[in-house]
Amino acid sequence: MREFEGRPSRRSLLRITAGLGAGVALGGALTACGDAGESGPSTDGAGSATPGPKRGGRLRAAFIGGSNETDNVLMAANTPIDYVRARVVYDELCVVGPDGRVQMQLAESVEPSADGKEWTIRVRDGVTFHDGRALTAADVLFSLRTYAEDQANQGPLLVDADLAAGRQVDKLTCTIPMRRAHGFFDLVLTQGFFVIPDGTTDFTKTPGSGPFILKEHRVGQGAVLERNPNYWSDKGPYLDELELVSIADGEARLNALKAGQVEYAASISLVAGQTERANKAVQLLTPPKWEWPNFGAMLKRNQDPFTDARVVQALKYAVDREQMVERVTLGFGEVGNDLFGKHLPHYAQDLPQRAYDPDRAKALLRKAGVDKLSLSLRTSDYEYGLTEGAVVLAEQVKRTGIDISVDKVPAADFFADPKVFIGAHFQSANRKPRPLPLDVLFFYGSDALLPFTGVGGDPVDGLVDAVRSALTEEQRAAAVGDMQHYLYDKGGDLVWAKAPVLAAATPQVRGVQSLGYPTFPSFRDAYLA
Repeated sequence: MREFEGRPSRRSLLRITAGLGAGVALGGALTACGDAGESGPSTDGAGSATPGPKRGGRLRAAFIGGSNETDNVLMAANTPIDYVRARVVYDELCVVGPDGRVQMQLAESVEPSADGKEWTIRVRDGVTFHDGRALTAADVLFSLRTYAEDQANQGPLLVDADLAAGRQVDKLTCTIPMRRAHGFFDLVLTQGFFVIPDGTTDFTKTPGSGPFILKEHRVGQGAVLERNPNYWSDKGPYLDELELVSIADGEARLNALKAGQVEYAASISLVAGQTERANKAVQLLTPPKWEWPNFGAMLKRNQDPFTDARVVQALKYAVDREQMVERVTLGFGEVGNDLFGKHLPHYAQDLPQRAYDPDRAKALLRKAGVDKLSLSLRTSDYEYGLTEGAVVLAEQVKRTGIDISVDKVPAADFFADPKVFIGAHFQSANRKPRPLPLDVLFFYGSDALLPFTGVGGDPVDGLVDAVRSALTEEQRAAAVGDMQHYLYDKGGDLVWAKAPVLAAATPQVRGVQSLGYPTFPSFRDAYLA
């Protein structure tokens, strides 16, 4: 990576990689699931249309927790249950909306200067924290500076913001200079930067301004939250109480739902989803298709034999994507096309779907002077689809003369050493999507936060800079399109399918919103019909 003023420490970069294990990634309403992953009605979130939200009641929801749970808001991304709790206790300036675009939350506006070198943030008037303090722009500056001081997984995303030079203009307005032109700082702010009071020193007890107030929290067991009667929104919250239950095993979460112990069970397996499709007592919930994780592999383009683009393309043509959808996603998914961002704004719709063509794969290897290609694919059962996809891939590529040995590492070790994870030569991926400009900054170019495929240098750095500095929709569409065309031909991402993160709920649950994070959705507008 090229160093420049304000670049986060290596330790910070390694921590953000570890955060991927918890799904930190990057909204929309969870919808009832029909056959083959088709989404049902989305008029009110989950389930069928109703006359309107109903107030009152307690909703119990089960999520993955564990011994690394914490009350520290800066570390909320450590586990799904912590992040779900933080999303209702605290507010963000912006969130990702159902269409993958920015949606204001605490902020009234987040706008760039004409050259993209300064951003102005104005927050809502009349917002109070749970202890009665009024929200001001000083709280915004303090919160962002705190996240940037190498304390949180999200901190490296603020690398282009000169937060030390940020200033409060008036009670509700602040300006933040950029170290270089930046066209989507508002999107950056959707990535889990919770606003806390200025001067906070104890991040385990700091009050939020969100729709629920923490009533009780027991690490490893769960939390009870009660409705904030002074919440700034005139719409919600609708529930009187939200109880979050820590259950590590997916099958146990589903069993708790079926036994009437909870009304919502997060992150159930596709196998369980297939089994429960006909159960009328259980509604399967899927996020919008753009939020579906991408199943595939990452190839290090700056390491042999992947320095030759023909070898990379040979592997891409050696994959039977239709079979991957059937065998690995169990029919819930859809074929991938070696790019991220499908169903998002600015996705390159003009690129042809890459087809299964083993003869073309063999011809590409011959042109590259490769008689026999033997590879080791690093994988794990950390998440569903990693090992399953690796095994099917190894079977499929045999027809092209490629030999893949599956190197299955224990789940506990997959993210244990981020240097290994970042530097892997050939590795399974189940990558969570995020809006495309953010994806570009995360993964590509010499300054990439997580250079999994090693794609950088000329001309990639120029393409990345064009995406970063694009200020209009037209400029952004052109810049992202150019980047995607390059990655389609010369990138190291092998994406063979997309498949949903499934959740299960009773038929009464409504209004759960993924807002960019289907693994840990928002219950701000949830209610029981």
